[in-house]
Amino acid sequence: MDQMEQLWAYMQEDIKADKIAQQIRRSALRQKLEKTRDFILRQQNEYKNIEEQVAVSIDRADVISDAIRHAEEQLQAIQQRFDENPPDTQEAAHAMVDELEKCRRTIQSYEKEIREIHKSSNLYVSKVPSITQNIVQRKAEFDTMKAAYSKETESLKKEEETQRALAAEKAVGISPELMEAYNAVKRQISPPMALLHGGMCTGCNTTQPNAALRRIEQGEGIVECETCGRILMMRKG
Repeated sequence: MDQMEQLWAYMQEDIKADKIAQQIRRSALRQKLEKTRDFILRQQNEYKNIEEQVAVSIDRADVISDAIRHAEEQLQAIQQRFDENPPDTQEAAHAMVDELEKCRRTIQSYEKEIREIHKSSNLYVSKVPSITQNIVQRKAEFDTMKAAYSKETESLKKEEETQRALAAEKAVGISPELMEAYNAVKRQISPPMALLHGGMCTGCNTTQPNAALRRIEQGEGIVECETCGRILMMRKG
């Protein structure tokens, strides 16, 4: 058996193994598992985001609290100056009043921001119990489904393992270059090989150029269909 014939025989067993693997992946239970897993991951990410937002809010609140204390100290200092050394002109009095009002507005602005931070933080924190409950509940569901899925696919996985071993036996003796070409084409299209019949690729029913036909007939290396990319071969006899 020449290399192309051997590769063709390998492909038959390889595709059978792929079909079993596809059957495992298409299990309705597996799809539910993946949806449940994705839901848990989203909830975990939301929980993490809440932690990060709360941490940022706490840091900002600390900064604002320091700023409020500083502004209050300034306000007290202005008031003390007013008590100890009252302004002697109307212009100086207005300037001191403006300074006092500026400090008060600054404090009010900071206090408003603090209230907004507390409000948003409380909103974030209020979501935590629900998220935690969702994660715990869905994790329990996931574990139950995973056990059922493992049991459901146990025989199919053994069947796939047996079929992969059979395909591996067929691959013994095939050149690394040919196997590399086969796997490269398979990553793009499956099955990765097609027979040549009447000058046409049976994979996509496209007539091949004369130059390609001559190369295939003379066994000059690997020839791929110019349309679908499959490795072409001609059956002998």
